[in-house]
Amino acid sequence: MQLTNSATIVDFYPQAFIVDGDSKEVSIKRFIKQVTFKITGQKSYSTVTASTVKDEIRERVASGAEVTDFHIEKFTDYASYRPLAC
Repeated sequence: MQLTNSATIVDFYPQAFIVDGDSKEVSIKRFIKQVTFKITGQKSYSTVTASTVKDEIRERVASGAEVTDFHIEKFTDYASYRPLAC
């Protein structure tokens, strides 16, 4: 999902697809969040849980953000985003 307001564009890309063996039901547990700052063009990345995404979408829409796109494929721009491993 992509949310846009006057200052930022926030994209949520699904990452961790979990399939329940019995029912073959697919659920998404993690998302990559990409925040693009319109003025500078800088991007910020993080990995967030499904419950965090639901809460953040609700808060941003209540604050006036608009849904401008939907992402159904995994994030692919790994040249820009490189998560750290400890």
